[in-house]
Parts: sequence; structure tokens; C-alpha cells
Amino acid sequence: MTVPVWTQTYEVNTIVLDDRKRLGFVGLLNLLQDAAWIHARALGWGYEDLIRRGTIWVLARQKVLMDGRPLWGDTVTIRTWGRPASGAIAVREYEIAAGGRKLGECTTSWLILDAATRRPHKFDHAAFNQVCRTDGLLAIEARKITPRDDLKAVDSIRVRNSDLDVNGHVNNTRYAQWILDSMAPEELAALEIADYEVNFLAETRVGDTIVIERGEADGALQFQGRREADAKPAFAAAICAA
Repeated sequence: MTVPVWTQTYEVNTIVLDDRKRLGFVGLLNLLQDAAWIHARALGWGYEDLIRRGTIWVLARQKVLMDGRPLWGDTVTIRTWGRPASGAIAVREYEIAAGGRKLGECTTSWLILDAATRRPHKFDHAAFNQVCRTDGLLAIEARKITPRDDLKAVDSIRVRNSDLDVNGHVNNTRYAQWILDSMAPEELAALEIADYEVNFLAETRVGDTIVIERGEADGALQFQGRREADAKPAFAAAICAA
């Protein structure tokens, strides 16, 4: 079924609620991921479709802009679509709305990897672009965040079974949870995330220990996680408050 722009609705219920009785930020990321997977499956580019070809989707970058958060009991509407691709990256965009008002935008950059080797795999641009949207595209993009060597270690996470997704590595939403968990309760309670940006740099798996590092740059909080075993950056992220 070719539906270039997919609309998915969700209720803000206890599964995605935060302690302020609204859609939690990690809950929002989970809804965006779910809408993307549902749409990809409808287009013939879902998880099962790629597995049959020996490949998988992997999220490489994400940027989320938010102006407010839906409350408990609200209905969230997510509209999502793919942009025409020409290189190795496939871009998916989203609009988030509730109560008749647009609350946010998101852009994500995806790679197709060989499921066995985890190396980039070429995909059929002509077939992919046939199911993409060509008008009304967003003006935002997920930028490259360069890892830094001057950030301070603030936490340490040991990867658990519950952190994994169907590809056998840590799910992208868990990194955001690790970032928020590294903050003091009073800081987190006062935080209104207006801009969240993340680059996924290396896979992490059960048994890995990830050291969470923190600093500031250009008015944003900057975070990154390093695998303790080899000091390789696993992710780099930036958060700007409202």
C-alpha cells in the first residue's frame, strides 16, 4: 500500500507518561519509532521485508524540536514520511500535533546495513523514492555532532537485556533515557527540552559498560557515551532547553 504520508494516533496513557502527567520525552521517541516502523511495513520497507533481504534499518541521526508536550489523556497525532534518497542515507520526517496544534517536528537519518556483517548496504533508490513525499518537506536536518575529549564523566551504565531491540543492539530510545537518568532529579524536573539532537556512532550490546560524559557547547548541554572497553564513542547528543 503506497501512502507517502502516514498518520498515526496515540493516547497519552500510563505507558508513555512521565512524572508530570504528560507525554514523557522517551515516550515521545518511542511513539515516533513506532509510527516509522508501521509506515515502513505498509510501504514494503519494514523490518520483515529487509530481513528477507539480509539487511536491517539502523538509525544514524535524529533531531527533535518541541514546543510543549501533550498531557495525560490527550490524543497525539504523528504524521510521517520519507524524503527521496540519493546517497547512503534515507531520511524520514515527522510532525507531532495534539489538541489541534502542531507541537513539534523531527527528522531522522537511517542506514541500511548487512544484517550479518553490520556494514552499509546499497539500496534501490528508484524503488524507495517511489514511496516518498516530494512536497511539504521539513526545513530541519540532523547535523553531525563531533565527539569531544574534554567532557566530564557523570554516570556509568551497564547494558542489560531490556535495553536491546529486535536487531540485538541497544535501542535508540535507551540512549535518551540514559542521558536523562544521568541528571539530578531537581535539574530534570526543571528541564523543558526544546531541541534534542543525537548521533549514533557505534553499536552497544549486553555486557558493555557505557560511560556517560557531559559538558556544554553553544548554549546546549552536550552528552556522549563511550564504551569503557575501548573508549570508542557510542553516541553524541545535544539538548537545548526552552
